[in-house]
Amino acid sequence: MFQLLRPLVHVIQPWLVPFCFLSAWAIVGLLGWSVWTATRDTIGRGRQMHRIPCAGCQFFTSDYHLKCTVRPSIALTEEAISCPDYEPRTNAYSAKGQTLS
Repeated sequence: MFQLLRPLVHVIQPWLVPFCFLSAWAIVGLLGWSVWTATRDTIGRGRQMHRIPCAGCQFFTSDYHLKCTVRPSIALTEEAISCPDYEPRTNAYSAKGQTLS
């Protein structure tokens, strides 16, 4: 049975090494592309999440039971980026009501 395949092996053999070489580099390229897109998407998502202003709002309680006293359903979500009730946290001891830095 294998003797019938012997002529076929001699025809395929010159093409086998370049095919394997290109296939291996294609896999490496796809892996690199996948890592690049995952990193890019993660950075974009992180930038989006850092736009959520809840931690600097005076209505934010830092309690996981009630995160926000005004809009608890959208606290710490992307909907809170454009929250109409956002008020910067002010220092109670300052005379002019400046925000904390």
